[in-house]
Amino acid sequence: MQRFSFFSLSIITGMAVLTLGSSVRADIYDATVICTVRGLTQGQLALRPRPNGSPFAGLNNGNIVQAWGGTLDRNGTIWEDVTVLEGPNARVEGQRGYVNGDYLSCKWYDEDGNLIREEP
Repeated sequence: MQRFSFFSLSIITGMAVLTLGSSVRADIYDATVICTVRGLTQGQLALRPRPNGSPFAGLNNGNIVQAWGGTLDRNGTIWEDVTVLEGPNARVEGQRGYVNGDYLSCKWYDEDGNLIREEP
């Protein structure tokens, strides 16, 4: 079982709901959001200094990240601001940057570490 340190984020309070076509994504920014990289069929998930910027590192399926928030670009891509916690590519642990949110499966935890939401 993996263990993480939980603490409350105070970036934005409340809930922001982003609608993309028929799917709805709700990001609770006053929660701790832990995500797993998944869905890569080849290569790595680019870690970038800004949304759609030049990659400086790559993540593999199974890397665990903490998401701090997200932004939507004009093409409809969700870019998640993340810090790499652990995983198969240990060289990137502790690095912070943006990744394409389509390759993350996330869980939201309250300040007591209780699971409050899960996204496949």
